[in-house]
Amino acid sequence: MNWASPRDYAAEFGELLAEAGPHQGGVMALHGGPGTGKTTLLRRFREHAAESGALYLAATGFRNESDVPFATIEQLTHSSGLPAEARAAVHRLWEGGVPREASDSGHVERMRDLTSALEAAARKTPLVVAVDDTQYADELSRACLLHLARRAQNSGIIMVITFGQALCEGHADRTEEFLLVPGCRVGEIAPLSKAEVRLLLEGRLGAGTAEELLAAVHRVSGGSPALVHALIRDYKAARKARPEPGAAGEEDAVVGKAFEWVYVARLKHHPQLLAYVRALAVLGPHATPARLGQLLDRGPERLAMEMRELELAGLLEDGGFRHPAARRAVLKALGGDECAGLHLRAAGVLQAEGVSVTTVAEHLVAGGGIPDDAGVAVLLRASRQLLAEGKVDASLRCLRLADRAEPAEPRRVEVDLGLLGALWCVNPAAAEPEVSRLMSAMRAGALDARAVHALVAWLLWFGRTKEAGEAITHLGKSYDPLDPRAGEQLTATRAIVAHLSPALLPDLPESDPSSGIRDMTSAAYLEHAAHMSLGPSGVPLGDNDLLVLDRDETDTGDAGTLPSPVPGARYSWDRDAITLLELVQHGDLSQAERLGAALLARLPAEGSPARFAIFQSVHAYIALQRGEMDTAVTRAATALEHLPHHGWGVVIGTPLSTLVHAHTAMGRSDEAARYLEYPVPDEMFHSTIGLFYLVARGHHSLATGRPYAALNDFTACAPLGEKWHSRSRHLLGWRTGAAEAYVALDEPARARTMVERELADIGPRPSRLRGNALRILAATSPPDQREALLREAVHILRLSDNRFALARALADLGRSQLDNGRVQESRAAWEEAQQLGHQPEARTSPWMTWTPSHPRTTFDFPAVSSSSADKPLLSDAERRVAALASEGKSNRQIARHLYITVSTVEQHLTRVYRKLSVRRRAELSQFLGLLTNGMDFPAD
Repeated sequence: MNWASPRDYAAEFGELLAEAGPHQGGVMALHGGPGTGKTTLLRRFREHAAESGALYLAATGFRNESDVPFATIEQLTHSSGLPAEARAAVHRLWEGGVPREASDSGHVERMRDLTSALEAAARKTPLVVAVDDTQYADELSRACLLHLARRAQNSGIIMVITFGQALCEGHADRTEEFLLVPGCRVGEIAPLSKAEVRLLLEGRLGAGTAEELLAAVHRVSGGSPALVHALIRDYKAARKARPEPGAAGEEDAVVGKAFEWVYVARLKHHPQLLAYVRALAVLGPHATPARLGQLLDRGPERLAMEMRELELAGLLEDGGFRHPAARRAVLKALGGDECAGLHLRAAGVLQAEGVSVTTVAEHLVAGGGIPDDAGVAVLLRASRQLLAEGKVDASLRCLRLADRAEPAEPRRVEVDLGLLGALWCVNPAAAEPEVSRLMSAMRAGALDARAVHALVAWLLWFGRTKEAGEAITHLGKSYDPLDPRAGEQLTATRAIVAHLSPALLPDLPESDPSSGIRDMTSAAYLEHAAHMSLGPSGVPLGDNDLLVLDRDETDTGDAGTLPSPVPGARYSWDRDAITLLELVQHGDLSQAERLGAALLARLPAEGSPARFAIFQSVHAYIALQRGEMDTAVTRAATALEHLPHHGWGVVIGTPLSTLVHAHTAMGRSDEAARYLEYPVPDEMFHSTIGLFYLVARGHHSLATGRPYAALNDFTACAPLGEKWHSRSRHLLGWRTGAAEAYVALDEPARARTMVERELADIGPRPSRLRGNALRILAATSPPDQREALLREAVHILRLSDNRFALARALADLGRSQLDNGRVQESRAAWEEAQQLGHQPEARTSPWMTWTPSHPRTTFDFPAVSSSSADKPLLSDAERRVAALASEGKSNRQIARHLYITVSTVEQHLTRVYRKLSVRRRAELSQFLGLLTNGMDFPAD
């Protein structure tokens, strides 16, 4: 047997044709799997025969006609040039009907007549009889062809028969008799060599492109001529769609629709091989010969034979697909019922072998059948694992299929709870049907504490406090203080309730102090902290004891290895978000930033949009507290984009308050107002998130000249703020905001009372909030005390990791120093404030407008007497004149506006120029920012 390329067999056929004569013929039997080019080769034989003047008779075996008597041999009558005698002989064959047995004398005589007629034609002109896919010829046609083949060598007839199978054990029953014909030339068509592929590519694409694509095309096609041509068509289609250089991927093969179609089409006439690749595609990376055998119910010898055929045809390599597109094509071509059946059988095979539940569940879902109890158990386990891996969509598919099984309790609760957790990652609002079922189960006493804890969190998320109170009552009745796991769950739930509905806290049992779980952290955070870097004392960084460590001790650079922040048996991811807020509220901004970044790095935004949005929102709030206003805006806006408005519940206040606060701080009041127009649920104002929102809105009102509205928002925080955790309620900063509003209303006494209460509540420990409060206290203090208070505020804020608050304090300090006549020191403070204001994360704010175009030297600044420290640098009249002059008004216009003489205007401006060391009106606006922005200090 030869194993050669189509080119070699074309040459061999030419030799047969050249040697043919009245008594000289021959038989050529060629084998080749699907796509190896047998049919194309026969077409070349036909062309060669026509060029030689030979008569060419052709027929093809069809699988769906293999039971039709004489279906193949009858096709010879449709060949052009068939002599009338031979045509009549074929007609007599099928007119004679189906013989009772092969030795029927009438049937044998009719076969002899056909052979004699063809021999007579061959004596006049060379005759070629070519039959493609002979393995599908019906039995009577095959007998006639075999009868002709045995006489061809001495009759001048050249007979070519092809078999669409590799020549190997297992197919001999259909080919052996032909192979035993004397003088039969047997061959097997080999895949194209690399050189032959190069010739094909050069002929269709040119030498340059052929060289670039050769290796990839040969690798992907396996030398199959049909697949090589398909890849050429895909490449041309890609170049036509994107004609620019490099667009079609010159360094690799373009595998597209043509390849996929041809791959499947080559197998449609080979059902056994098609079944093999389908099973291989369904099992995917878990395919082994043993599993394929179980799935197809075939023995190892037959599987080995089929695999060899497919490899020889270039369709497989080392038992697997040569390219992922081949597997995709096979799976796409699978019919619905057939696909489902294969996947369900695969699930059974893999489950019996102990393969991972996620793999088994994948096949159960693809199968789509209603699972039994064992299948539901697999799906539940797989859904939890997939959720832990961040594959929320896959987890939901498992849970939806389990839900279709309508399991009984307690499986019903597990499915509903799983759906609640998974949907919460996508859109919490979508979980409402599951919540209704869980509420019914709770009222029926069929819900365990873990499920009730999750139910409380969801209900509070959407402000359903009445139902949440019912669930909390249920928790109180079933709480076991001796169960450490119950203590962890209770501590975490208390943290959620404290943020989403503090009024319900008294209804929850108190955590056991001996459990070791601090109020400042949820059980979720302790789980994370256990995986984080340890400080010098061996305590996880971020713990309460480490809040007083120096920066170089706590700033380790990363948060270590964190587990994926996903719902699990012990905690829910929303508790981690609240943990981040608690870290911020306890002043550990660096640790909160690191932990937030680590959590976000493990969150797929596409698969878990809600989970990503919530963490991004909290991360935005962290940036706000660090004074990184641009970053805060970007993060909060991104959070809003990833979750529909109705999915946020009361938590919508978190990104909105961040956006309002940050835009206001950057002087974008109109943009902040746009976010204030977003509808928010009334229930939000019964949560601490509502307090954040009120404080942000209050600052916006202050910035837009509405101090009464601001005061109303700040003081509205008092009722709930007083009920909040005693160590944390001051962290809202609402009293400081109220004091600022009182200053704007020219009520310094009330402002001072408010800010002093804030300072007393905060305590002496340095913090951003203390620094802000001292800044406002300075505004209510006598001039000789202001600078000291502002210096202390600046010192504290330098340690607080908030450049925005520091810049404001420096601006106020610079203004106070200028009012006291120390212009050079004022300039230094304002330059530093300006530098902070021009950091990428914090643009210039409306209270920071002094941006001198040219630096001043020491002798440019005015000399100030020692007594000047007791009064402002400019009088009120001088300020008014300077302000109008800085707007570009002429002296005459200023005089008319203020109802004074032009001479008086000139005198005021002369004193202003001298005091500020300016030479022209253009410089007035630069210094005037020092005198008119920030707090308006009343002159004593």
